[in-house]
Amino acid sequence: MLLEVSATPKPGNVDRTHDFEDVTYEHFLASSVGLFPAFRKAASKGHNLGDLILNAVKASATWQRAGNCHFGAILLLIPLCTAASRSSTISQLRTNVKKIVESTTSVDAVRFYESFRSVNVRVQERHYLDVNDLESVSNIQKQQLTLLDVMDISSSNDTIAKEWIDGFPRTFRGAELFKRFQESGYDLNDSIVCLLLRLLSESPDSLIAKKFGSEVALEVSAKAAHVLKHGSIEDFDKELIARRINPGTTADLVIGSLFVTLLGGFRY
Repeated sequence: MLLEVSATPKPGNVDRTHDFEDVTYEHFLASSVGLFPAFRKAASKGHNLGDLILNAVKASATWQRAGNCHFGAILLLIPLCTAASRSSTISQLRTNVKKIVESTTSVDAVRFYESFRSVNVRVQERHYLDVNDLESVSNIQKQQLTLLDVMDISSSNDTIAKEWIDGFPRTFRGAELFKRFQESGYDLNDSIVCLLLRLLSESPDSLIAKKFGSEVALEVSAKAAHVLKHGSIEDFDKELIARRINPGTTADLVIGSLFVTLLGGFRY
């Protein structure tokens, strides 16, 4: 989290060189550091995923006033931390994180919905389990829907939910891409920036789609691909900032990828 938010220029997102009006670089620093105990708890045994997610969301909000700094990243890192405590290789991590999300229960789903009431998370629900509808919790309990079931329902328009359903493929791919950038001679900062651009170019950011629509999300991805080949990243950054467009979900994926990278032994 600290590495991701510090990389610059990170088009459209908060970094160490620019803030948003309602959330700053320091907010992300405070959230990152404040979350450490929650991740350490996730790496211990005897806790269900829903409680761990709710605990992490509350921990982030305790140490800063900007609200939702890391919600998507928490949804990636909590199961990854839980799986990491049971894995000695990246291959085992892939297998175990899939097993962990598949073992979730309806209690986990209820706790997940409770976490939304702790912070202001942008959602685009189009089904009967709208997170803004208090009846949703009752429906989850009646039908005994697991947290993975809930993610499956949202996976068509939410990248993080799709990661859960598909076994975190983009998160692990990001770790592989980061390694390639390092092997090509990029420094740490530029490797992180290029990783965000590459992931963004390959798939539209679901946060952008929720805020501005799918056409804008596709446009931003196409521009990211152009920048990677022969464009100006500074101009791209200025454009997204001016239009108030932030690829926040892609930043969450970068965080997950960096976690896998560090867990695999990378040191800088």
